[in-house]
Amino acid sequence: LRREDVRWDSKVVQDSLQVIEEEADHLAELIENLLDASRLEAGGLALNAADLSLARLAERIAERFRTQTDKHQIVLDFPPEYPVILADEQRIGQVLLNLLSNAVKYSPKGGEIRIVGQVRPEHVIVCVEDQGPGIPPGDVPHIFDRFYRAGETARSTKGAGLGLYLTRAILEAHGGTIWVDPQYKQGARICFSLPRAQ
Repeated sequence: LRREDVRWDSKVVQDSLQVIEEEADHLAELIENLLDASRLEAGGLALNAADLSLARLAERIAERFRTQTDKHQIVLDFPPEYPVILADEQRIGQVLLNLLSNAVKYSPKGGEIRIVGQVRPEHVIVCVEDQGPGIPPGDVPHIFDRFYRAGETARSTKGAGLGLYLTRAILEAHGGTIWVDPQYKQGARICFSLPRAQ
């Protein structure tokens, strides 16, 4: 683009700038994930806990994804009066971003992505469901491991295998857990739980 001996068409310039911007964002995310992984190993992942409405946070993040994909329908299903919890909004936002990003990435043909909230006496649960090919059973025990990338689709998609590793670490730092639902057969369903505020 900086060559002075070529006159670029404005569409070529715009398309090239978009690629540059996307790749810069990808690199920034990768660096941030690597830094977070290092902080985790050093025991330095700090939390800034405050009252948090998971339903509202999920809606904000879903809205961002709706503007980025026209092949997927992102649907939220939270019961009324979903309880407020005590959590770090930025970190839990990172969890939802990672799970939604994976749902979009690993269901390239599109379909519905559902974010479902459930309430239990001592904790809340959020599940992210997609209509992709699902997670091969042999990969399920490893998908939360650092640098692990599951399935055939991993070869054709970007990623360093840090997203789910960081997601699990963030949830465990909050006293929560994360798992793959083995009963779900329409794609992948990953759920996490967080303690309810006492």
